[in-house]
Amino acid sequence: MTNETTSTPKWITIYLWVTFVITLGASLAGYFKPDALLGTWEALPAAGALSLAGPLGLFLSRNMATAIVTAFALVKNNTSMIKIVLLLRIASDGLDLVNNLIAGNMQVAIMGGVMCAIEIFAFTKVKG
Repeated sequence: MTNETTSTPKWITIYLWVTFVITLGASLAGYFKPDALLGTWEALPAAGALSLAGPLGLFLSRNMATAIVTAFALVKNNTSMIKIVLLLRIASDGLDLVNNLIAGNMQVAIMGGVMCAIEIFAFTKVKG
């Protein structure tokens, strides 16, 4: 892989650093204070909902993996890696949109949709 530092617009780098911080923060908050992060989640009282082997664990794993991959691509400043991170985010935020539309959680669906749209646009602007 070649290092193509000039092919990634600055706004995309800033956006990915912001999403890295949000994703890492959500993971840490979910691990240390799951009730504060997911307090409005309807399934919260269900047995095992806050188990690391259940939905919470899946949420934390996905977010932590996304944060690590994002940080690695940004530190390497490699356009191919950044495009892969954007693809990862397009898929995860797009699925968040669909899943939350199905669940009737419009606030999260809108957030996922907006982020997915930004990431699709960003993907088209990265040269490399």
